Amino acid sequence: MNLHFHNRNRGFTIIELLVVVSIIGLLLALLVPAIGKARDSALQTQSLSNLRNLGAACNNYGAAWSDRQLTLMYDDFAANITSLSKTCGKDYYAKTGSCPPSLIVGFGGYSSNACGSGYGLWAYWTPCQAGVGDWANVMYELPFVCTETWSDPGTDGNGLWRLPNIQNFNQYVGGKFYDKAFYAPKDKVNLDRAAPAFEKGDDYTQICNLPDKWVPSTYGFSPAGMWSSEVFNAVNGVLNFGGSLPPALFRSPPASGARFPELKTRMLEVWWLQNKEGSEFNPKFAGNYTPYYFNESFTSAPCTLFYDGHISIAGAGDSMDGNATVTASNIESGLAMKEPGLFASKTLSNMPGPWGTYGGFFTGPDGKAGADFNYDTQVNTSYHIFTVGGITGRDFLTVK
Repeated sequence: MNLHFHNRNRGFTIIELLVVVSIIGLLLALLVPAIGKARDSALQTQSLSNLRNLGAACNNYGAAWSDRQLTLMYDDFAANITSLSKTCGKDYYAKTGSCPPSLIVGFGGYSSNACGSGYGLWAYWTPCQAGVGDWANVMYELPFVCTETWSDPGTDGNGLWRLPNIQNFNQYVGGKFYDKAFYAPKDKVNLDRAAPAFEKGDDYTQICNLPDKWVPSTYGFSPAGMWSSEVFNAVNGVLNFGGSLPPALFRSPPASGARFPELKTRMLEVWWLQNKEGSEFNPKFAGNYTPYYFNESFTSAPCTLFYDGHISIAGAGDSMDGNATVTASNIESGLAMKEPGLFASKTLSNMPGPWGTYGGFFTGPDGKAGADFNYDTQVNTSYHIFTVGGITGRDFLTVK
């Protein structure tokens, strides 16, 4: 009997291939989210590092200016104007003969020759003649604009708190308006917009293809902490413009004046970058180029710098919990509040500005002004913006 050996090439069966593909798909399903989380965590770590550097810059600024915080307005400004309006700079000039200081952003040119050429010093100029120039530029020198006297579209909500990369402050960072330290790695929208300026490398670059021609920083100061406590006071927790302006209205308080430095926010990611869901832009804003703000969702948790120098992830939900706890403990018989909560809320009736009586920053689940700007209707917080007592108040009861 002869034995014959037959060598037959045998491939995979369809079933075997399907099993292999299924296993690979399962592994990818397990690995991709983990990789994504690791990547987001790395970007978040870099943002916290940016805030640590900005905190050091705050300390250096304070060391140079006797513990004062960033300010551009003369200390006697409030004593020489009749009301906080677009013409207040003009009023100050008429009374004193001096003009409010201009906000310098830096020396440079354009991102493209298509919109201009040449170099020069860029600034939000305030004129030194009674009838000349744009006195409304004073709005960028105020900590925050929230009164109805500034009724032009786009002005409410602006102010110095959104401009940490101006020359007065960026000299303590890298000396440029478009330094990447001012932009969180997860803020891809603004990073893409600012790319031409990063490539140019000037102190400041006018980006001609953007509606506003410039890109704001990811990070913003606490406007509540930049006002004097005479304005953000513990009595009503809101801007106290009333019939007469307190002399210290524009005198920035010292950072050491924080009563709860470990609980009072100093800077944070203004845009909603953490736990993000949904579209990049808030459709309620004109032009479809404004991302969602940090307090437009209950799940938002921005990277945050506190007055004691520590950095943390501080969520809108945590601020709401703290506010509810303090509010509940202050309610007396007849539902009257002995004191407000941690931030101005709709229990207060004297909040000026486009947000009605609620006191939010493009928030308002009660259906009043601001409600339509929310991503979800669960958010109900004005921390960082309308902190009761300003720098002497707190935005959280505890920080994780």
